[in-house]
Amino acid sequence: MDERLQNLMERAETCLDAPSRATLAEIVDGFIATHTGPQDFTPQELAHLRRIDAEPFVPADAEKVAALFARRD
Repeated sequence: MDERLQNLMERAETCLDAPSRATLAEIVDGFIATHTGPQDFTPQELAHLRRIDAEPFVPADAEKVAALFARRD
């Protein structure tokens, strides 16, 4: 393993509490998933992703978002 990466992992192990280490593990897992190897999508999945990507961005309504989170309390 790269020395810097090894040092960072050791620091995380000794300096972070369990929930923070779990969050770091999720971040690393996501990074690895998006930075390794070729994509493994079927032609149908790629077509679906292209359709979604072509859709215009519509920001969420702030009041609806607040109402959704208010219901979760």
